[in-house]
Amino acid sequence: MSREFYQWGGGTEQDHAALAWFSGAGPAQMGALRVSFRGGIAPIAWAKALALMVAVCVLVGTLVAVVGPDGAVLGAVALTAVVFLLILLAAWVAARCHGFAVHEHGLVVTTAWGSPETIPWATIDPGRVFVATTVRAMTRMPLSLSRQRAVFAPGVVINGWTDQPRGSVEWFEQFSSGYRYQPRPVDSPFGWWQLGVTSPKDLLVAIESAMLADGFPAAGLTSCALSRSASGVELRRDPSLQGERALTDPVFGLPTR
Repeated sequence: MSREFYQWGGGTEQDHAALAWFSGAGPAQMGALRVSFRGGIAPIAWAKALALMVAVCVLVGTLVAVVGPDGAVLGAVALTAVVFLLILLAAWVAARCHGFAVHEHGLVVTTAWGSPETIPWATIDPGRVFVATTVRAMTRMPLSLSRQRAVFAPGVVINGWTDQPRGSVEWFEQFSSGYRYQPRPVDSPFGWWQLGVTSPKDLLVAIESAMLADGFPAAGLTSCALSRSASGVELRRDPSLQGERALTDPVFGLPTR
């Protein structure tokens, strides 16, 4: 059975029925579970973090050797390393608090402190899926904190259904200079999500496979998303990657060969 991604039809009864279903759909409406992922930190992010730790420890050790008391170098380096490792442990625990369950009809996103949220396949535009490769790329997205589910880059970025275009902590978000928001959140039920897992490719493959099994034209989603991997500089050069999707905007879909 072939199915089409949701597109606004001009305000028909079918439009309103579909939007009402998306809004009320819970995990049970997403069908059987196919595969689930826990939030995580990719190996490349671990490598960069540990390399940074070594560089900071060397810098601290050098400064203490020059201006500090005799015999304090080892202690300063050890303390710096411990603090750094504790920060990394906290980041890993925060990442593991998120869950991404790929079901028959959509993605169920969970946290350790909130209710699960569902993103039906019909609302995810394959043409608006890519991988943010740097923290700067992640913070350039028009994203509310409630949909930031990646601690470190790389993160899988998708545009899909959301009942909270701005999130639920507006007073905090207004002072967050790293994020940009939808100027009129009531205009669109679609928003950007960032999903952090150990292997972005594995999550993309699972999403593509589930979409195809559900009848959606998603062949090539994984390779297309990986080919669009973008840093903050690349996002600035190609703003089309992070453009908002209003309710009436068409589905980009995947490039035709």
